[in-house]
Amino acid sequence: MTAPAPRTAAEAFLLSMKQSGIDYFFANPGTDFAPIIEGYAYGATQGWEMPEPIVCPHETVAMGMAYGVTLVTGKPQAVMLHTNVGLANGVMGLLNASSDQVPMLVLSGRTPIVENGRDGRRDAGIHWGQEMRDQAAMVREACKWDYDARFGDQIPSLIERSLAIAESAPQGPVYLALAREILGEAWPEGTPLPSRRMAPAAPSRPSADAIEQAADILANAERPLIVAQRAGTDPRAWNALVHLAETFGLPVGEHWTIRPGFPTTHPMHAGFTPSAALAEADALLVLDSLVPWIPAHTELADGCKVIQAGEDPLKSKTPVRGYPSDLTLAGNVGLILEDLAAALADRIASNSAKVVARKEKLAAAHAKARGALMAIARDGSGDAMHPLYATRCINDAFGADATYVSELAMNPAVMDLERPGQYLSHALSGGLGWGVPAGLGVQLAKPGEAVVACVGDGSHMFANPVAAHQVAEALGLPLLICVFNNGIWNAVRRAALNMYPDGDASKANVMPLTSLRPSPDFAGIARASRAHAEQVLHGQDLPAALERAKAAMKSGQPALLDIAVRLP
Repeated sequence: MTAPAPRTAAEAFLLSMKQSGIDYFFANPGTDFAPIIEGYAYGATQGWEMPEPIVCPHETVAMGMAYGVTLVTGKPQAVMLHTNVGLANGVMGLLNASSDQVPMLVLSGRTPIVENGRDGRRDAGIHWGQEMRDQAAMVREACKWDYDARFGDQIPSLIERSLAIAESAPQGPVYLALAREILGEAWPEGTPLPSRRMAPAAPSRPSADAIEQAADILANAERPLIVAQRAGTDPRAWNALVHLAETFGLPVGEHWTIRPGFPTTHPMHAGFTPSAALAEADALLVLDSLVPWIPAHTELADGCKVIQAGEDPLKSKTPVRGYPSDLTLAGNVGLILEDLAAALADRIASNSAKVVARKEKLAAAHAKARGALMAIARDGSGDAMHPLYATRCINDAFGADATYVSELAMNPAVMDLERPGQYLSHALSGGLGWGVPAGLGVQLAKPGEAVVACVGDGSHMFANPVAAHQVAEALGLPLLICVFNNGIWNAVRRAALNMYPDGDASKANVMPLTSLRPSPDFAGIARASRAHAEQVLHGQDLPAALERAKAAMKSGQPALLDIAVRLP
């Protein structure tokens, strides 16, 4: 096939995105999309390879789906929203991507600049109402890079530059504004698309001296602890952490985990609330963790040495973060862990009495703690059921082959997580409505595999379920959505109790500003888009309902279970 010859900047834009590795173009379109729509139509007649266009009836769905695809594939995707109003609806998803360091190309149209004389000029009343002096100001703080394209023939180089920045560590979203006149500009005749020549920065590692210092700290410690938070989608980091922990008897706690990075069944796993281990530790290795502990609740032991490691170990974008760092290791987590293992091998024998005794003690503690949680899960059936029971039933029904996406719902402590990327959770920015759209993106990237998105009832409302169900049906995505329905903003309730444990709100029959009663008919909303849907009120009925949902998913049908859970 001959090289594509674009006629317009919009066509060059579509071709250059695909050339740069973008597979999907998630869009909530408006009047600014006319050149792109025409470009897609013309490109189809020419057999051009372009990103697959995905129409999303709400911006939350578009942002979350792009996020989910990237978590699974590691490749950034493109989202384009409608001028300032669409971009405003996408800001919450952008904050999530920024907080979780997820690379993403976020685009928006821009109201036409001119009133006459150019293709794409203003021709609707909204084109005056949507103009802003600085549209990018809405998103600038959450992006690594932003720009407002000036000329059509610069768009391919801007796409290449923006993606190289997005994929360089620490990764994150970038933003590009494209006015309609610029997209509609004629592409210079006879000018080929530029080839890609701008690569993202290669993974880096700390100096050998810094690794040696870290190894000395860990080797000399009696009660070392590793705290991880979000490296669990990187197979290299996962495997290196397992090797390091089991070889040298180093426990791994996961505090406020976003992407679990260590097998929950491993005897060196120190749990997801390792407060006691943190308070006793004499050496900490903090791996890419924004919140390794809560200072108001946990005080480190005197003399405890803290090593913070990661691509941005001091979290430079967070204005206030006072965690100590006696040694700071900047670099790729997997490379750091591999280098540390090699350095520790020169200091500690894996079969030394110290390592063996520590492993035996940790294995016993792990078995006791996990057994106590499993007992709650096992006995948690009832009307309504304990969230741990619901979590374990879902885990038992789908097993290790499924991918689980959780937003304020599942508890990984009672799950059998044994591979990278098996469990994906919410960024610490708190932008709700992420779980179901991200689950749709994961399912899109993993056709034929089971994907289960578990969300709280409040989170599900934020996800714009009507739009999400429409996309699931339109694309044939057999995602299972499990709504953990307790009829309350439990995160808000917990925050009030944490601040005022003996206050009047704690004694109220219904705490002010927390109730979500009466609950919507979530199953009815799903059935409106032809999904298999059930309400599950009794714990004893959940296993059978999960089997019916599995059967629907295997036939290609999306499914939803509205599960009544009690407050833990």
